[in-house]
Amino acid sequence: MKKEDEITTLIQKYLEDSCSAEELDELIHLLNKDGDHQQVEGVLYSHWKNKSSYKNELEKEELDEMLALIHQQMVPAKTRSKTPILRSLKNRFVRVAAVLFIPLLLGTLWLTVDKLQSKQPATMVELETPSGSKIKTTLPDGTEVWQNAGTVLRYPSYFSGKSREIELIGEAYFHVVSDENNPFYVQTKAGKVKVTGTRFNLSAYEEDAYSSVVLEEGEVVFLSGKGQEVRLVPAEQLVYTKQTGALVKQKVDVEKYTAWTEGKLIFRNDPLAEVVQRLERWFHADIELLDPDGSLAKHTFTLTIEHETLPQVLNYITQAADLSLETSGVESFDDSSIQSAQYRISKHKN
Repeated sequence: MKKEDEITTLIQKYLEDSCSAEELDELIHLLNKDGDHQQVEGVLYSHWKNKSSYKNELEKEELDEMLALIHQQMVPAKTRSKTPILRSLKNRFVRVAAVLFIPLLLGTLWLTVDKLQSKQPATMVELETPSGSKIKTTLPDGTEVWQNAGTVLRYPSYFSGKSREIELIGEAYFHVVSDENNPFYVQTKAGKVKVTGTRFNLSAYEEDAYSSVVLEEGEVVFLSGKGQEVRLVPAEQLVYTKQTGALVKQKVDVEKYTAWTEGKLIFRNDPLAEVVQRLERWFHADIELLDPDGSLAKHTFTLTIEHETLPQVLNYITQAADLSLETSGVESFDDSSIQSAQYRISKHKN
C-alpha cells in the first residue's frame, strides 16, 4: 500500500473511532515522518463534507459529537488502557494535536474548508420563487433569507474574500449573520444594500416603479447607482423611485412590511393599484382594474389578510368601496390544462 493511501485509510479510521492502538501509533509515526499536512486537511474536509451540515450551519449536536470524538483520543493515559502506545501518544501530545486536532477545533473545519474551496471558483446558485408561494433558505455563511412570490435570488456556493455579495430581483426578508470585517451586500437593479449583521426587508421587483428597504434591527446603508448613500436605523424605510432617482426616508410600522414572512398581508391606507399588485403575487392570480380615468387605482384600503381566500378578499374590497367585481370561471381543456380564474374590478355602470 502506498504511503498516501495508508495515511488516508488510517485517518478515516481514526475519525470513525475504529482505529486500534497499533494503527494509531502507526498513523502518528507516518505523520511525524512525512510532515505534509495538506493530505490530512483533504481527508478531514471529505469527512466533514459527508456530514449533514455541509453547506449549512453546523448543528450543536454534530459539533458535540465531533469534539467528543477528539476528546476521547486526547484524555490522559491514566484514564484509559495503559498500553505503551497510548503512553507514547500522551508524551507526543503537542505534536500530534497540531496535526490532527487543531483543524477540527479551529472554526470546526471552516479554515480548512476555506483553504480547499479557494482553489476552485465558486459556482452561482439561483433560487426562483414561483408566484403564489414563499421559500426560506440559508446561505453559506448562515444568513437566513425568506423569499416572497416571484423572487429570484442568486448567490455563490461559498463566500470568499472580504465581502459577501448576492443578487436579488423581487422581495426578500434577511437575517444576516454579523461579521463586521466581511460586509454583506445585496445587489439590485436600483443599487446595493450594505449590512454587517441585521434584519431587514428589501423589495426590488423589476416591474415596480420603486424599490424599498425597511430596517427591523441593526443598521443598513443603501448605495444607489448614482453614488448616493443613505443610512437607516430601525423602523425606517427608504423608498427609491426608479424614474426620477429620488430617495425618501421615513418612519414606518415594520410589521406591515415583514408580516408576509408569517403568512399575512397588511395594508394601511394603501392605494388599490398596490393592493391588487400584491394580491396577484400572493395568490398567483390575474386581477384587472378597469380604470380608464385612474381614479380607482388611487382609492385607499386598510385590511389584514391571513386565512381568507382571494374571492373573499375581492368581495370585501368591492363591497366596501361600492365597486363591481366580475369573475371568469375556471376552464378545463382537452390537454388537461386549467386556466385559472380571472377577476375584473370596475365602477358600477350608471
